[in-house]
Amino acid sequence: MEDRLKPWKVLGSTITYEDRWLKVRSDRCQNAHGLIIEPYHVLEYSNWVNVLAVTTEGHVVLVREYRHGAGRILVGLPGGGTEPSDARPVEAIQRELLEETGYGGGQFFEVGHSYANPANQNNIIWSFLAIDVQKTHEQSLDETEDIEIVLQDLAEFNRQTWRGGYELQAMHLAAIGLATQFILASSLPQLQPLRRRLLQQYDNAPYSSDESSESRISISERGEAGT
Repeated sequence: MEDRLKPWKVLGSTITYEDRWLKVRSDRCQNAHGLIIEPYHVLEYSNWVNVLAVTTEGHVVLVREYRHGAGRILVGLPGGGTEPSDARPVEAIQRELLEETGYGGGQFFEVGHSYANPANQNNIIWSFLAIDVQKTHEQSLDETEDIEIVLQDLAEFNRQTWRGGYELQAMHLAAIGLATQFILASSLPQLQPLRRRLLQQYDNAPYSSDESSESRISISERGEAGT
């Protein structure tokens, strides 16, 4: 059966803004019905990476930092953008994890990828699970970064995430879901301890609804850059 949906034709494009962080492409488009749509702005970013990183002790390595778009200090997964020198996305996330948290080593699994916002962004997010990471370096932060490292038990973090205990980026929620499913469905021997941890969470009593998320996490280290 012929698909009645057709991609738009791009009749012309202009780069209307560009800096080191993003490029704005303004297109003149025509849809399958002949309608001209202009300007249609597309944000061109590098691909992004993030990771659910778990230490040898079974703790998730999280970052807590100010996010200016929201105007809030929020907890999230380590991550960032790929660079032209990265041969594979896994190289980008290994670098970002090490720079933001000082944690490295271990074993990395690609658990999925998705579009950040395919309506007007062209970049892809690659999500990873990392196990048996260890603190091997000090943080190496950009001058604009001030990041606290947060360690949280994997099962407790998973429980609180899906009960709304954290205000996470949507892309981080996707990564956590992909990584959790990867662990639960895997028969790899090295993932079985994590699988048991996740399954045991359902035997534990939930927190009371009025307990704040700040009381469920412990800040283990603070990035010194910018302080």
